[in-house]
Amino acid sequence: MRQNVILTAALVVLALWLGTRASGNDIYVGGEAREALVARAMLESGDWVLPLWNGNVVPSKPPLFHWIVVLGARLTGGEVTPRMLRGPSAVAAALVVLLVCIAGARWGGRDVGLFAGLVLVSTPQFIDEAGHGRVDMTLVAAVTGAHVALVEALRDPHGRLPGFALALCLGLAMLAKGPVGAGLVALTALAWAARERNLRAVLHLVRPLPVLLFVAVAGSWYGLATLHRGADFIAKQIVSENGEALLGGARVPHRSPLYYLPRLVLGGLPWTLVLPWALVRGWRGALPRRYCVLWAAAGFIFFSLAPLKRGAYLLPLRPAVALLVGWWLAEIVREAAPAGRLVPALRGLALATVGIALGGLAFVAALAHGWLPTTAVERLVPAGGEVDVETVVDRLRAAGGELFILGTAAALAAIVVMRALGRGQWRRATLSAAAVAICGAVLALDVVIPVRAIQKSVRPFALAVRERVPVEAPLALLTADEEIPFLYYVGRVVPVLGDPGRRPPALARGYYVLDRARWDGWETRDGWEEVLRSRHLFSTHRRDLVLVRRR
Repeated sequence: MRQNVILTAALVVLALWLGTRASGNDIYVGGEAREALVARAMLESGDWVLPLWNGNVVPSKPPLFHWIVVLGARLTGGEVTPRMLRGPSAVAAALVVLLVCIAGARWGGRDVGLFAGLVLVSTPQFIDEAGHGRVDMTLVAAVTGAHVALVEALRDPHGRLPGFALALCLGLAMLAKGPVGAGLVALTALAWAARERNLRAVLHLVRPLPVLLFVAVAGSWYGLATLHRGADFIAKQIVSENGEALLGGARVPHRSPLYYLPRLVLGGLPWTLVLPWALVRGWRGALPRRYCVLWAAAGFIFFSLAPLKRGAYLLPLRPAVALLVGWWLAEIVREAAPAGRLVPALRGLALATVGIALGGLAFVAALAHGWLPTTAVERLVPAGGEVDVETVVDRLRAAGGELFILGTAAALAAIVVMRALGRGQWRRATLSAAAVAICGAVLALDVVIPVRAIQKSVRPFALAVRERVPVEAPLALLTADEEIPFLYYVGRVVPVLGDPGRRPPALARGYYVLDRARWDGWETRDGWEEVLRSRHLFSTHRRDLVLVRRR
């Protein structure tokens, strides 16, 4: 018992450590910057219901995530830094790992809980999203808690605690990202009722006191937000944010219903390789196991059919997949299953991993010692791709020692996987596969993500603008959108006046920031002068900017 508690704690700490490892990098994604601006507006204005960011913009998400950020900021100096913004997601990820470990142990035994937690904490997409300063991981924590409570309520129809826990988690899910969280749990419950032909068991969970608790947790804020902002709140969060996501709209790009399939597989490697076998056993298993199959399937089908698609929407499925795969692995270990038809393919993948790790070591060593020119990196860039080769090479050389350790560890662990699979040693193969995945995750967190942030960050330009433009001087954006990362780093309200077109608009004296390509294309610049240019941003989402002055 004590050993299992220690191992579970180690998995939780590992999730927290991985989630915070890259949290200090610059914010360059508009979604992260938007949540930071909402939290900053909440902190500065004292409006904890629905603060306006950049002076007049209604937030697009409920406030649970922002409340956590603001509370952390108040305890650590009163500033919404990148680390503070991303901290709640890391904590939520650790909580999800803990919930999965506990649920697996209760439903299938201690080994199921440990294997499921290990699978989840070494799932690439889960690790990546644990370091993002957005509401998604907070939603996953609430939804996972709701699913676990629902299963407990179905297993013990007379127990009261699971029903209240379910209501509380559904309310928190509503406060994290709106109706989608509660909808996912309700959809899974209905799918379970159809599968089991037992709608009465699900309807039995709808009791007066838990319903009142749900309404008190979620409904109170929605009522206050409606009183606070009225039609603006309804138009932004109810109609635009949720309505367009479910029904589509002009701003929603068309994507295939198969959009999530490769992302589900690639974002869950190596564990998704055995997911089909885990699903088959799960469908034939006990109640919690069958529920996990429906948990994953209902969410996957729902998001595949919804018009709005983002890779992060797969996150609520990852705990269910981890439980299914962990359960399957625990059974294979118990049975001491001999090598089957799947093993040769898995051993081939492990051998390929060894080759990739050793090849990467050789490449980095050659760059570090000057045996390869910088152009060797340029040749690896896909056609049409933009990469700041000098930044990449500098980072690779600076992290040479760490890369050597990680690459060697990954290669050795992959060799152990290959040998263990050949001998039917599934426990050793599982632990070694997790080690390979974690080595890859640390490599991404320490090298890939920092390089990407440096190449795409607008922070240097925004700080230069803040230094160059006096606080009392007018400053506005001549762009079609808010350029949200710029707003975060410039640290002041900047009106957005819209795209000026091919000619300079008739505006008052002051400073303006606009797209560099638009500025260079103006037919005349009478009365205008260039003050400052941003460095080139290697990004398809952010544009190069220029600070100009109207004399």
